[in-house]
Amino acid sequence: MKKLIVLSATLLVSMGLAACSSGSSSSSSKSSSTTKSSSTTSQTSNAKVKINTGADASAKVPAAGTLVMRQLYAAPHGKQSFAAVNVTLNGDTIVSAKIDEFQYVKKSSDWTGVPNSNKDFGKSYPKGQFLIAKAENSKPYSALMKKEAKATHTWEENETAITNFVKGKKIEDLKADVAKVKDTKKVSDVVSGATFADTAGYLQAIYDAATTGMVAEGIQTTDNTITEGQVLAAPHGTQSFGIVTVAMQGDKIANVFLDEFQYMPSKDFGGVPNSNADFGKGIKSGTVLASKRANSEAYSAIMKSKGKATQTWQENSNAIDEFAKGKTIAELETAVSDLKGKKKVSDVVSGATFTDTSGYLTAIISAAKAAK
Repeated sequence: MKKLIVLSATLLVSMGLAACSSGSSSSSSKSSSTTKSSSTTSQTSNAKVKINTGADASAKVPAAGTLVMRQLYAAPHGKQSFAAVNVTLNGDTIVSAKIDEFQYVKKSSDWTGVPNSNKDFGKSYPKGQFLIAKAENSKPYSALMKKEAKATHTWEENETAITNFVKGKKIEDLKADVAKVKDTKKVSDVVSGATFADTAGYLQAIYDAATTGMVAEGIQTTDNTITEGQVLAAPHGTQSFGIVTVAMQGDKIANVFLDEFQYMPSKDFGGVPNSNADFGKGIKSGTVLASKRANSEAYSAIMKSKGKATQTWQENSNAIDEFAKGKTIAELETAVSDLKGKKKVSDVVSGATFTDTSGYLTAIISAAKAAK
């Protein structure tokens, strides 16, 4: 506990008083205004960095009768973090939603860094800090929320309340709910169990993902009974980490959304949200933390130039996702075993040319096993 007290004092400014409150309007506004004031004083060198959230309002989306995952990157809470927002849809109905947020914190044994934090990926971190996922670090992050903003609910409890609230809703109904939350003095009057001052921001991010997010097409079904798992992994080397979301229907994989994050040249890549604000401060000069999926064209150009790749990052990812759909965990484990020693990956996974295809399949298996 002593470590946390010292750490919370050190991080008071960098954490921006996590967006939480007991539900009263006074504490909510105090938390929000503190975040705003701390972030607006430090935007200089990275203010011109391009942002790429992955938004594609014109993306082709299957009609009702097919499970669809849409993923978007957003900034629902202040300037010091970004969120990965994943929404599963069937037509205009929200079947499920997942949110995780990523933020730099001072290195400490109290926190768990994202995969490859202790390897090449971590070499681009701000000095003395590392990148954490709030979902995995809900306990220490919630301790800060409680100490600095008198939070009565944990980060995980708030996110669970928000994602449970949207399940089964029509997309347009969610839009109306965002307005209701903005107008209320007590967030929990609209979203039961939620106390985040920025609850409206999280709901807006889910709405934006549902309407403009990148698309992964799942199985055809009218049954919205699914379980989902999401994991962070290192499927490809030491310079990036991946986020993998899997929807299960029974014992079979119904959909997969795969993406990776890597520090890339800012002149060619669009960074995750807040790369042009506090989140982007202090990282390796000339780089941004970028989504490979959102920047598939730029990343694929590097793959072609350096590795003589014949297919894009997106094409490879799609092939792996398509291969996994409809299979059981046991069948994927067999495929991973079959890939060992194979010179030609596409002999097992049609359309895939990634040398680390087995790594991606292993990450999908982990997410599938985590489904609940």
